[in-house]
Amino acid sequence: MNVQSSLPIDRYDLYLLGSRLLARHLVRAPGIRARALEVALATQRFQHLIPLVGAGAGISLNELAGRICDGLYRKVESRLPRGPEGEDLIWPLLNHGSDGLPRPLLPQHLAVAERRWHKLSNGQYGIGCHASALHFWNDPDFLESDRDLCPFRVYDGSVPLMIDQGRQHCGFDGNPCGWQPGMPKFLQVLGRGDEARLSRIDWTVPMWQALVPVGQRLPVYPVMAALYFGSPELGRAGRGISASQFCLDFKFSETIFSALFDLDPEHPLNRILLAHVDDPLRDEPLSTHFVLPILPERSERGRPLGGRLVLDPDEKPRYQHSRPPGGLARDPLLAERRRRRQLERTPQHDEVLTHFRRWFRLAGKEVREDADTFDFLAVDERLVLLAEIKILGQQDVAEAIQETIGQLLYYEHFSLASWREEGYPVMRAAVFERPPYGEYVTFLQNLDIHTFWIDEVHRIDGPEESLALLRQLGVQVHVDPELTNRG
Repeated sequence: MNVQSSLPIDRYDLYLLGSRLLARHLVRAPGIRARALEVALATQRFQHLIPLVGAGAGISLNELAGRICDGLYRKVESRLPRGPEGEDLIWPLLNHGSDGLPRPLLPQHLAVAERRWHKLSNGQYGIGCHASALHFWNDPDFLESDRDLCPFRVYDGSVPLMIDQGRQHCGFDGNPCGWQPGMPKFLQVLGRGDEARLSRIDWTVPMWQALVPVGQRLPVYPVMAALYFGSPELGRAGRGISASQFCLDFKFSETIFSALFDLDPEHPLNRILLAHVDDPLRDEPLSTHFVLPILPERSERGRPLGGRLVLDPDEKPRYQHSRPPGGLARDPLLAERRRRRQLERTPQHDEVLTHFRRWFRLAGKEVREDADTFDFLAVDERLVLLAEIKILGQQDVAEAIQETIGQLLYYEHFSLASWREEGYPVMRAAVFERPPYGEYVTFLQNLDIHTFWIDEVHRIDGPEESLALLRQLGVQVHVDPELTNRG
């Protein structure tokens, strides 16, 4: 099979293999800005819908998220799982689970959908810029420059730069900057929140290479297998796709296309996929992995007990002994852990816990605490959230992070055994009195542990990926200036 021959796009086995190969590539190519690239590819495909800067009002942020991003990554195929109400799901190109298999999203129009595309268009990991002076959008140096070095970015002076959450502002109009080191300006964003309008410019090779660095090009055949399978937008009558047709479909120049994708059929990942074109793999089931997983009907699940039920939103922690949750009787270190837990539960610890759980109680969530094990357990019909409160204070932060990870994993396995047996997914969270350093936030995130802290007005704050989970649970969090609707 040569570079110009057709790759079948109706093969479920090649779709799964392509996704796994891309997941493997991302591990080996850490410089790729996977999420920003997904928005850039969708915008490139639908560029006819997005006016150029200065050529009229841009499209709305909601339209870009729904019509353009959802439009490119929606898949309709009988072998793929569907949403909780039978809807077609959204399958981003570079969104994989730990097994390398694709992870779907709920469609943007659903109330519980993750606002992923909004933040990627206009946020910390986004590709939009609020600069409004038109002459800057004709200046390649400005467009291709690192936004961290933008002279018009105004820092708020309170949150450490390495974990900034969009609180910096553009000096032109006071809107959030969407700060992210290394990111050029792909889209002009005018306005706030959902009212923002977006326009485009012509993107250059250096701008694309900020998303896919030199030497980390994506293997083209796994990309085509993962992108085209089941896509109504990209469906082809011949049920096949070549690299040259892929280039035409997305209106890439040959220079940009070759800068983004490795076309060599002898590239190791290209070769693996091409080897199975005439040697089909065995089909395997693919389950959904939403931000909020879908569970069996409530009547089919039990309701485990354990821990003390917290009723009053402003109730102080009491840590009264209660019947241990299922699995705790198997804990071989119970006495020592009881002693350590009581030493940790200082007045400052209790204050942070009180503020954190207050917002869950105001949202109507069931909240529990346990004298011997977990600080916090919130129960939702779709999941349970296990949180460990840790006061950083003046102690060694690295040691505090290590302790937090160990406690969360231990409690999940032993204290929450009965919840897991009933089919409840367990989400883990670390809660601090102040932001830890950014590298620790990333470290926890890589272990599927959400990070939160309490801000100066006693609201829950944290990185956007973690706050998105609480928003979907209906829990109030720090007001995100990029997602608020204000004039």
